[in-house]
Amino acid sequence: MTIHADPTNIVIYVSAGFATASNFLDDFATKLASRYERAGRHVRVHVHFPYGDWDRTKHGQLTEIIRDMWHNAHRKQSVYGGKSLREFVKTTKGQGQKLIFIGHSAGAIASVMAAEDLALEGQKILGVIQIGSPRCAIPALLKQKVLYVHATNPQNQSRDPIPRLGTWGGWSRTRLGIYGWNRVKHAPIHQLMLPIIGSHADYFRDHNPYIWKNASNLQTTMNAIWTWLQTREKDVEHD
Repeated sequence: MTIHADPTNIVIYVSAGFATASNFLDDFATKLASRYERAGRHVRVHVHFPYGDWDRTKHGQLTEIIRDMWHNAHRKQSVYGGKSLREFVKTTKGQGQKLIFIGHSAGAIASVMAAEDLALEGQKILGVIQIGSPRCAIPALLKQKVLYVHATNPQNQSRDPIPRLGTWGGWSRTRLGIYGWNRVKHAPIHQLMLPIIGSHADYFRDHNPYIWKNASNLQTTMNAIWTWLQTREKDVEHD
């Protein structure tokens, strides 16, 4: 799905994760574009499936996701989902000067890997938002630009099992000069626990029973993303 509104200098890429329905993120993408339009901003929003949608074999998708996680942990360039997203950006960004990446589940891994490659090529990355993502190493040049969103229920109990996968860890030298395992060495600086109804697949639900305190899961997710992105835009001149 592609939503066009020109002229624009911001292009947003929303990436799906493992075995996702082809229309799963369309409503979110449409409403995100509308939020910008109501604020007097023109953006383009693209939805991408870096590992394929649910019509592709699950084994093939899972294999590529695991290999991308391995490549990320070993600071190697993606040849799967991250590469797919990177190439998609190059063919669709047009004249956009600033890029925003929003990834759900494994799509968030591809988003980080593509954003790093594009940043190294000189592209302006406004922000990367990981929603219900496995833990993956955040490169130093993106540390201030990544928001990690993790679901809790209204009682502040973790409800999404996927963020337990992967690692942010790495070896660091201690004050004594020896190396020890630092479990948050590559963790994102900006992290947000988001109260929603349901679990991993439910961040974008916009109907009953996914409503709490008069807000649907989609509204809650959208509001959190919107608030952070506005802060990023204010800070971008200092990046």
